[in-house]
Amino acid sequence: MRFATNALRFLKNNMGASRGEVALRVLPDLAFGGLAAAQTPGDIGDKVIAGLTTAGPSVLGGATAAGLVKKVGGNQTMQNLADMGGSIVGDFGGMYLGDSIMRGKDMLTGGSGQTPYERMSAAQQQQLAEQMKQQMLYQYGLVPGTREQYAMDPTTGMGVA
Repeated sequence: MRFATNALRFLKNNMGASRGEVALRVLPDLAFGGLAAAQTPGDIGDKVIAGLTTAGPSVLGGATAAGLVKKVGGNQTMQNLADMGGSIVGDFGGMYLGDSIMRGKDMLTGGSGQTPYERMSAAQQQQLAEQMKQQMLYQYGLVPGTREQYAMDPTTGMGVA
């Protein structure tokens, strides 16, 4: 509880004079964290990691940037722009952090140290390779019981058009 109180005090001191201003700056960061969690493939752990590492650094980056502009006497518009820029920088850093954590989690659970997106990509590449292999086998009549072998000219071994 003390951590939450200190965090809210930091946000209020660096982001605005009222709770409404703080909410208007923090809610988009939290919403994007929720979107990252919802769209990340994998188990609930991967989703939580993606959501927290998107929202947390984004809020922190925005609060820090807005606080710096506030300290040098910047007006509200400048603080808002600094908050947006800081949130974007924090989000990119958070994505890198989240990917690193998810790779470590994958290694700890017996995987090869990949993010959920990398695992999904590897599975799709394997599926594509299998489909191409099957297509080639069918195309050249190397799979027994296919009809292509009956459409071949026996003298040339080529398909009949």
